[in-house]
Amino acid sequence: MKSLYVSNNDHELLAASREGDEAAFRLLFEKYWDDLFKIALRRLYSADDAKDVLQDVFLSFWNNIHNITLEESLGGYLYTALRNKIFNHLEKNSKRLHTLLQHPFTPAECEETVFSRYTTKELEHYIKKQVSNMPEKMRRIYVLSREEHMSNADIASLLNLSNQTVKNQLHHALTRLRKNLENSPFHPFTSAYILFLLKKFL
Repeated sequence: MKSLYVSNNDHELLAASREGDEAAFRLLFEKYWDDLFKIALRRLYSADDAKDVLQDVFLSFWNNIHNITLEESLGGYLYTALRNKIFNHLEKNSKRLHTLLQHPFTPAECEETVFSRYTTKELEHYIKKQVSNMPEKMRRIYVLSREEHMSNADIASLLNLSNQTVKNQLHHALTRLRKNLENSPFHPFTSAYILFLLKKFL
């Protein structure tokens, strides 16, 4: 049956979904499934696990749809819900959780010739702290770009923003990090290596 909805407006579709319109909810489901599935797959390394977790996200979304108040985009809400579900899933398997936590922060062998493992981890911790202090929109875009390795276009689609807004927020985030690093104990280190870490971590 052809959908009666031609609007792609999340708030209109959400309002219709609250009235029990499954067709409207299906449009939301189809709009966000692909981007969220890619994120889940990168974290879980299993298509089946990614599918199960994401289905759980949308099931919870449907069951709690009357209690959801959107302050930002629906994509942002679903992204946060997915991250929580992924963490809960991995928490049940300590070995896979350990792998997740260790993988992004293990220095490559060549890095040891430049910095000690301790210094590398200290710098990584410092960057994470600076990212956590960013404004919410900037932080979310930065994490999607650097941690989830999403393109600007995919981030814009997920968060219902323009490509230019995403580009500007990333530019401001990196400028902010560089300025903070200039005033940090890590300033004497080579700028090239710091830029490498900004791309590698998060």
